[in-house]
Amino acid sequence: MLFKSALLFLAATSSVLATPLVTFHNTRSSGKPGKQNEFNDLAQGNKRFRHEHKHLITELSEGQHPEYLFFGCSDSRASEGTIFDAKPGTLFTERNIANTFKPSDVNAKSVIAYGVEHLHVKHIIVMGHYGCGGVAASTLPAPEEPWDEATTAIQEWITPIRELYSSSTHPDIVALREANAGVDDPPSPELENPGFRALVEENVRSNVWNIAAESLIEDHWSNPSAQDLFIHGWVYDIATGTVHDLGVSVGAPGKPIPPAPWSAVQNAAQEL
Repeated sequence: MLFKSALLFLAATSSVLATPLVTFHNTRSSGKPGKQNEFNDLAQGNKRFRHEHKHLITELSEGQHPEYLFFGCSDSRASEGTIFDAKPGTLFTERNIANTFKPSDVNAKSVIAYGVEHLHVKHIIVMGHYGCGGVAASTLPAPEEPWDEATTAIQEWITPIRELYSSSTHPDIVALREANAGVDDPPSPELENPGFRALVEENVRSNVWNIAAESLIEDHWSNPSAQDLFIHGWVYDIATGTVHDLGVSVGAPGKPIPPAPWSAVQNAAQEL
């Protein structure tokens, strides 16, 4: 009887384990001419890329030697390859919400470590963009708790930007903060709001210094035989497609910093 019960238990357990938690479906298209699916734009783009860049594909199959490490925002409007018209192999890339570097972020640290010590990039570019959703959310009251998992992840991630917003003495950020004070449900800031734009810029500056303060960067700069390494802070204007320099580039002591090819951000308003 005990043996029979054990067999029944094993059979039941096997049935449960054999049932997948997630059901996978065959997503391959029929292959019929003119057949449209949700990924058609990606498929056609890849087809064009393979046709137009056969030599590059062959070259990159042998390795990568990027000169730049791009640290940017995940926003779909701020794609570094498109903004700089850069082909694959040009930029070693890390992107997250609001181009934020945290010392506790092992993923970001590993990207920087690999880029600096193994790929020998010369420039780390931290680039934010006006209209950043993560920065905008940081100017608004946090949702009422309890939070679900998605809300928790987002709110915890933007905490450093909230702190920057709360403590900044920049006149435009102070003005935005005072305008929102006492308002139960303040609106998300408009793209051209000076305080919003200033907070985007301050967030870039803050993360330039956060990266520069990392021990692996300081160790690199203290090694006289190491390759040159510079960290730059730029901002992208999604309304004009223009990149601006924030004037916060840093490098090893005594090393002349290569000038950025962009206008300084204080001149940006004149070019709108």
